[in-house]
Amino acid sequence: MLAFMKARPTTYLIHYQRGRVKREGAGLAFLYYSPTSSIVAIPVGSADLPFAFTETTSDFQTVTIQGQLTHQVTDPHRLAGALDFSLDRRGNHASDDPQKLGERLVNAAQIQAHDVVQRLTLRDALVSTGTIVAQVLAGLRSSEAVRMLGVTILDVTIVAVKPTSEIGRALEAE
Repeated sequence: MLAFMKARPTTYLIHYQRGRVKREGAGLAFLYYSPTSSIVAIPVGSADLPFAFTETTSDFQTVTIQGQLTHQVTDPHRLAGALDFSLDRRGNHASDDPQKLGERLVNAAQIQAHDVVQRLTLRDALVSTGTIVAQVLAGLRSSEAVRMLGVTILDVTIVAVKPTSEIGRALEAE
């Protein structure tokens, strides 16, 4: 059965036919024989991932860190080898692996933030968003786990570092 595939300029397609790459590139449009083909579609435009997680400071206080991670796939073949981005017959991803990419990147950001926040006191953590951002960004950019996914981290933004509500009220009372 002959099928037609058309991708946006921000989607990198890899067309496999009988186990070999027949064509690949961003924004392709082509006809293919579906019984002997499989199509992998990887978004290569920049994407934002919001995150919120809790960490513990060096003085054993819990803080919630809210922010956003901006990334871009720069090596589609590496990502296609790590996660399944193949399409089914209806043009949808055949697995939930595309969502796993975001989860893995947020987990990597949380690990980096944990390493930074555990060295800060509560008061320092509340006023050190710039330091946290710089160290998390540097850690993610040098992370082998991120590199293995074929992803480049473009930016990290932290919009809030908040204590628990009880501690927040106590700090306001001072």
